[in-house]
Amino acid sequence: MSKSTFCSGFTTFIFAATVAFAADTPKSDSPKKHDSPARISSNVAVNAASNLSAKEANELSFAAGRILKHVAQARHSLADKKKDDAARHVEQGVKLIAIIDHVLPHSKVKTEIKSGDLVYSDEDDVAPRYLVIFDELERRDIISPIVQAKKEAEPAPLPDQAKSATPKDTPTQVAVSYADLVYSSARLDIELARRALNHAKRSLEADKLEQADKALLALQSQGVLFEYDEVELPLAEVADNLKLAETELKEGRHDDAKAALHVAMDELKRYEKMVGDKRGAEVKSLHQEIDKLAVELGKGNVSEADRQKVAAKISEWWQTATKWMKNKSK
Repeated sequence: MSKSTFCSGFTTFIFAATVAFAADTPKSDSPKKHDSPARISSNVAVNAASNLSAKEANELSFAAGRILKHVAQARHSLADKKKDDAARHVEQGVKLIAIIDHVLPHSKVKTEIKSGDLVYSDEDDVAPRYLVIFDELERRDIISPIVQAKKEAEPAPLPDQAKSATPKDTPTQVAVSYADLVYSSARLDIELARRALNHAKRSLEADKLEQADKALLALQSQGVLFEYDEVELPLAEVADNLKLAETELKEGRHDDAKAALHVAMDELKRYEKMVGDKRGAEVKSLHQEIDKLAVELGKGNVSEADRQKVAAKISEWWQTATKWMKNKSK
């Protein structure tokens, strides 16, 4: 898993930049025209903080993951109108933020800009803002609520779009599956997390449960940044919708399963254009198989007796898509 890179040592680095503005003088062939003194200069001195050990970096990342876990638990409590439980989880999150702040390395940055007798100076205390989330032990418990929250925070469709959306052309429910959890890295915005948790805490103290939940939703949907491999994006949608189709078919919802399969086919066609000939042929073969099943579902040709068998076939296709995500060779 990716690890945050921090400045090492307490070495002071001095960066000096000089900007010269040409004087408004007549043209001359004399070389002295380049000898006029600079009108402005700047110096930036960085007193870098000490490096974190690998173990400390892992522990910070684990703490970031625990913050998200408590945020999800707080939102569940708020949904059940359990204010005290929600407040306890929010307080745990605030405490973890304080621990992270105590450990994060801080660098001092001194800036000076001069022009003649005029001098500007300033000093900043700089700490890393983003932490890689450690989730190897509890990947689904930590990340799934974030994926769900990002979908929850998406703008509602316009009235015309809502009318045109039917079970036949789009899945009708959200399912968080393996594909949702595929990303190159996930990072928590510590500053946003601090503000959101404190806002939620104040809202709970004022008995404003809805405002507290909105603050926590903002943390989940905006405070976690996923980085994806561009080639994996359509595959993520393919695997997600295949898993959804499998679930829908097992429950006997053939129209919803068909809708999910159509989305998977569209994303497979997009993926096919992004990969080489060898993988492209495999992808084309898969979406042709899926198309045949979608047609059979549309005709109502899948009996109750065959339902589980067909669902198992969809599961095999899902495994193929996830295997391609793990092996990106073209």
